[in-house]
Amino acid sequence: MLDDGTVLTENAAILSWVADRAPRLAPGGALGRIRLVEMLSFIGAELHKLLIRSIFPTGDQEKQAVDEVVAQRLAYLAERLDGDYLFGREMSVADAYLYVMLRWARDLKLPRPDPLPAYSDRVEARPAVQLALQHEGLI
Repeated sequence: MLDDGTVLTENAAILSWVADRAPRLAPGGALGRIRLVEMLSFIGAELHKLLIRSIFPTGDQEKQAVDEVVAQRLAYLAERLDGDYLFGREMSVADAYLYVMLRWARDLKLPRPDPLPAYSDRVEARPAVQLALQHEGLI
């Protein structure tokens, strides 16, 4: 909820709002904004949605099928990781979202192909991430 009482919902909308207010958290360039929306949509539809189904499957067969698709999606991201973060040398709001999904994948003992484990460690080492993890009781 914003100070004026406006409520924002959905990760992509909230993270886009954050990036609008802190442009350093969005990729630059002519297609930067579009690439951010593209990545937020991919993470939401292709990882978040599936990981929820892996956490709360209707049965073993569904979990196995979902976990296989998650592995494919993580491999896709691993191949496209461009430098230290998703869009190069600077962290974006999409990196924050992906970091959470990678924590879930780790906790579910799903494979995280290289370079995703090092990427996750790099994000987690950031002071703001450490503070958030402490605040949430996760470390």
